[in-house]
Amino acid sequence: MAYLMFVVGLVYSVVWAIGLKFAATSDGPKNTVIPALGLLAFIGLSGMSAMAAKEAMNNPEAINPGAYLSLNYNNTVDEVVSKLGPAVVDPDRSTYNLTARGLVVPGDIGARLPSGANDADAINAKLMLSVIGEPGRRNQRNTLGAKAANEGNGLSGLQIVLKENGNEVTFTEGEEWTYEKGDTAETVAQKIGEAIDAHPSWTAEGSTELAPTKVIIESELEDNMGVAGNTQEGWVATGRNTSIKVGISDTGSTQRFRGGMDSVSLKFWIEEEAVLDGNFSMTDRLVMIGFIGDKAKNVRQAGISLTVEQITAVEDSFAADRLAEEDAIKAARAEAREKAKAEAAALEAAK
Repeated sequence: MAYLMFVVGLVYSVVWAIGLKFAATSDGPKNTVIPALGLLAFIGLSGMSAMAAKEAMNNPEAINPGAYLSLNYNNTVDEVVSKLGPAVVDPDRSTYNLTARGLVVPGDIGARLPSGANDADAINAKLMLSVIGEPGRRNQRNTLGAKAANEGNGLSGLQIVLKENGNEVTFTEGEEWTYEKGDTAETVAQKIGEAIDAHPSWTAEGSTELAPTKVIIESELEDNMGVAGNTQEGWVATGRNTSIKVGISDTGSTQRFRGGMDSVSLKFWIEEEAVLDGNFSMTDRLVMIGFIGDKAKNVRQAGISLTVEQITAVEDSFAADRLAEEDAIKAARAEAREKAKAEAAALEAAK
C-alpha cells in the first residue's frame, strides 16, 4: 500500500506542479494558491509514503506465509519464536475474536485451562502403596511384623523398589525404616512415606488424613514432571505380599505410575496491519498454537495470505504426526503390559 501511495503522490505532485506553472505564467488572472496547496499536499503524501515504504522494508513481516509453512509438529517454543518472532505477553484471547476468525481452541488444550487462562501447570504421575494388616511383634506370624520374604503377609525385611529413567532405588525395612512392635498400618504408612521422601529422586507422603494407611509417591525429578504412562515403576522385591499393595497389586509384579499430565499453554502471535505498510493487505495476521509441555501440538492462523491447499497441508501434517506419536505411545504401553504379565507369571512359577 505504501508503494502505491508513493507512486500516486509522485504522479499527482507532477500534475499539480504543472498546474502551478501554468497558473503562474497565465496571461489572465493568476490564482496560484490552489495549485500550490495541491502540490504541497501531494509532496507531503509522497514523503510520508516513502518513509512508510522504507519502514516496511526495514521491518518486514515476521508472520508471513513462509514462516507459517515452516512450522512443524513438536517445535519448541524457542523454535517457533525464531520463526514468528516473540509471542504476545499475557494475552487476553477474548479480545482476538477467535470465533469470527474461524479459530477454535484445541480441545485437549482448552480442557486443561482454567477459565480465561492460557496456561496450566503439569501434574505429576503417582504410585500408591497400601498397608494392610494387624499390628504385632517383629517376625510374628500373621501380623504386620511377619517376615516378608517367606511368609508373604508381613513387613519384616520388606523391600520396595522404585525405578525412574532406568535408575532403581530399594527401600528395605530394617535399613531405611524399621517395623517396631505394635506398629499399626497407619504408623507403617507414615514411616515408609518418610523413608521414600528422604531420597532425592522421590517425594512421598504417608498416612494422610484422607488416606491414613496409604503412601502416595511422586518423582522429584523435573524430567518426570507431568509425564503420563512413563518409565516410573514400583514393585515389592520380596514378592507376593498380602500386607502391602503396590498400586492395585499384592503379587509383587511391577506397577507403573498412574496419571500425570504435562503442562499446557496457548500462545498467540499477532501482527497488526498498518495502513501504510509494504503490501496491499488490510488484515491483521494472527497465529494460535497449542503447546503440551514445550512442544507445539496444534496450530491455526488467520489473516496470512495462504491458499486453501497450503492451510490444509500444515494442519494435515500436524494431525498425521500426532497420530503417529499416539500410536507409538500405545505400542510402548502394550509392550510394558506384556512385560509386566511375563514377570508376574515368572514369579508365580518360581514359587
